[in-house]
Amino acid sequence: MRISSRGFSLIELMIVVAIIAVLSAVAVPQYQDYLTRARWSVNLTQVEPFKLAVAECLQQEGGQATACDTAAKIGLTALPAPQHSTGALTLASSGTDTIVATVTGNAKAGDCMVTLTGTLANDMLNWTLANVANGAIDACTRQRTGV
Repeated sequence: MRISSRGFSLIELMIVVAIIAVLSAVAVPQYQDYLTRARWSVNLTQVEPFKLAVAECLQQEGGQATACDTAAKIGLTALPAPQHSTGALTLASSGTDTIVATVTGNAKAGDCMVTLTGTLANDMLNWTLANVANGAIDACTRQRTGV
């Protein structure tokens, strides 16, 4: 007498469910970080015209950062407000050869803050980007912002 097998056993189904659970536990956080990084990419791309305006202002003002530390001084009607930010970026000069701008991301961008520091050296403006702690938000790393 032969017993025919139909379908999967309970153990086989439980193994498949366990594998799917492990994969989703790894994949979902990675996907969330990917989305956050993509939003920061948009934010930083939308700040490029500001960086160009600062470079032009510094060139016209002989490299004096204090002459380029407001939207009006750099020839903009207002500082840009990137799509995934809480508002317009903030701008300040730090000394005579450094411009510092800060972009604060909204909840979809992980509530992270990124500073853009433009330093004038050897007649060249070099921008460096860095993550900044935003209150209790300490998980703003390169993996989340791309910076």
